[in-house]
Amino acid sequence: MKRKLDQFLTAFISATESTLNELCKIEITQHRLLTPTSLPTGKSSVAGVIGITSPSLQGSMSVQFPKGVFLLLMNRMLGENMEELTPGLEDGAAEITNIIFGNAKVKLNEMGFDIQMALPNLLTGKKLESLGTHRPESFLGVEFFIGTDSFWIIFELNSKNQELLPPRSEIMKSKNWSAEALLEFVKAVRKTMEVQFNTKIEIGQPFKKSETQSFTFDVGSVIGVTDQDFTGFFGMYYQSGTFLGLMNLMLGTTFEELNDEIQDGASEITNICFGVAKQVLNQQGHQIQMALPYLIRGSEISSSSRSQGRSTIAVPLNNEFGTFWVEFGYQENANRS
Repeated sequence: MKRKLDQFLTAFISATESTLNELCKIEITQHRLLTPTSLPTGKSSVAGVIGITSPSLQGSMSVQFPKGVFLLLMNRMLGENMEELTPGLEDGAAEITNIIFGNAKVKLNEMGFDIQMALPNLLTGKKLESLGTHRPESFLGVEFFIGTDSFWIIFELNSKNQELLPPRSEIMKSKNWSAEALLEFVKAVRKTMEVQFNTKIEIGQPFKKSETQSFTFDVGSVIGVTDQDFTGFFGMYYQSGTFLGLMNLMLGTTFEELNDEIQDGASEITNICFGVAKQVLNQQGHQIQMALPYLIRGSEISSSSRSQGRSTIAVPLNNEFGTFWVEFGYQENANRS
């Protein structure tokens, strides 16, 4: 396993160096391996996150940038001199993540890894305090230096056995699979809230996320999804008051602010809801595999996957503590029949 992880990391280090050289004309001056205790925290403003699935691994990869470093990379790539982040510019984080992953994936699959990638998810915020749980079987981190500045890539990986998926259903091919998937995700959330929290929720009007229709949150979690029809992600996001109300109800506590002790609850809820929906969808003929849930915490965070051919549908949900959101981002696979 150690040899495989060394190969895994080496492929991504090489892909990162070549991607920045080709796209941004920037040389990585050095890199160092990170541990959970040496990971820079609270310094990133922009991040690209992508889920990883394979017969032997599940996990996530995030590329995290401080504002100044990200602007430097984007200005070099575009030949501009911008001093502030804009929605169009921020999309570059997801694209860089996608390119690095794609380049590494080619090399790794030649070695027999059989890796699949989910849809990149863009995270931006006033402050991204904590990204990822840093408690899976294998944490891999690399900090890349550009002079005295740096950015970092974090992998959270668990080993898993080959998943036995049901035969592909001919009926599913003729269905509106995106509506089917979204419906099952929402039903799973409602069921989980009723069973785990003993709270009823009201389902709001779904909407397609755009620059004019969006929301911000303080804590949440996202899971990468792969399937024969699509790649994507499933996310659940909360403002602090709503999340605290839910966690206090579940735990019988009276926490008044978000902290490390309860933040992982966001990933646990997402994992439970995804698992419920996945079971139903695979029984219907999908072949869904999931990455690891990825924790997000900060302030005034927004998520997106704005790019041609990709759609993100959000559904507001209301309960006694306020509003929270479920979202499903997806891109149809080119070989879908």
